[in-house]
Amino acid sequence: MALFNYATKEITIKIVYYGPGLSGKTTNLQYLHSIFDPSRRGKLLSLATEADRTLFFDFLPVEIGKISDFSIRFQLYTVPGQVRYNATRKIVLKGADAVVFVADSQKEMRDSNIESLKNMYENLIENNINPDEISIVLQFNKRDLSNILSVDELNKDLNPEGKYNYFESIAVKGEGVEKTFREITKLVIKNISQKHKIKIQTSEEYSENLSRPEKAVPEKTFSKSPIFEELEPKTTIKPISAEEEIPIQRTSFEMPEIEIPEVRSEQENIITKIEEKISKPVIKEIPVISDRKADEIIKIISETNNILKELKTDVENIKKELKDNKKEQKEINSLIRTIYGIVENLKEKKSWFRFFGS
Repeated sequence: MALFNYATKEITIKIVYYGPGLSGKTTNLQYLHSIFDPSRRGKLLSLATEADRTLFFDFLPVEIGKISDFSIRFQLYTVPGQVRYNATRKIVLKGADAVVFVADSQKEMRDSNIESLKNMYENLIENNINPDEISIVLQFNKRDLSNILSVDELNKDLNPEGKYNYFESIAVKGEGVEKTFREITKLVIKNISQKHKIKIQTSEEYSENLSRPEKAVPEKTFSKSPIFEELEPKTTIKPISAEEEIPIQRTSFEMPEIEIPEVRSEQENIITKIEEKISKPVIKEIPVISDRKADEIIKIISETNNILKELKTDVENIKKELKDNKKEQKEINSLIRTIYGIVENLKEKKSWFRFFGS
């Protein structure tokens, strides 16, 4: 959900790139990170895994610009595509305001696309997010490859009701990446404005306001501010699976002016006091355990379990032997008592013989 931080004067919007493994989620974020003005973008953090080429977890704060004394900040995330990382996908999806589902256009990835979309719905619901209320855009990636599904086939599988906007892309070349991002930001801003009853001014209304004499700006009225000024590319990213570099394009577009609804001063003061006591979260890279190391740990645990099983078997055998020995001891004691009785009888008979002999 969008966070209105009155202490830091920021509106934070979270967008998650979802999809099957190696579909192009990481490449999307790498390209976007490369074209953003370095002064407006945060550091790209990642936690790579050996089995998945996508970012295991990344945090990309992109400062969009100030609106009056508030700033809009997008947080972009990717999720690991492989099934075994579902717990991480669920955590990353928590609190999302919008999702870009990156589908792999290759025919052999058809089932993976369908399974991943279903998994996305399930994890949204697990996080108490209604899939019908959150902003979602589809991106059909790898359109330059052979043996791919048609757009109609992809829509039939992933968008049968046609309720999602979709874009074709070649992420390794940067084609369709920025269009997808523009669309999802437009949808999420519109969605949040309707949900929180925030008025968005059209470009015509803004132009009309510019032509009027300058007046004092109300406390809760936003002034004009673009989402993106001209983006100056500073770096070039080499795609993971392509020889040519990603082309960087200069782009700009504007966001409509937004007006924040009036908030009671008492409530705002309470929120401010609470948030001032809470420090901002620190994002750190999480150490990764390699598959080889994990296999070694599993092997050690398995061997330990086998040893414990053998010890348990030995203990059972010892208990059984002790029980048998106890039984034998009882039999021996009984035999000794019998022999003792016989000896006593013989002694009595001997004394009788002596008596009669005399």
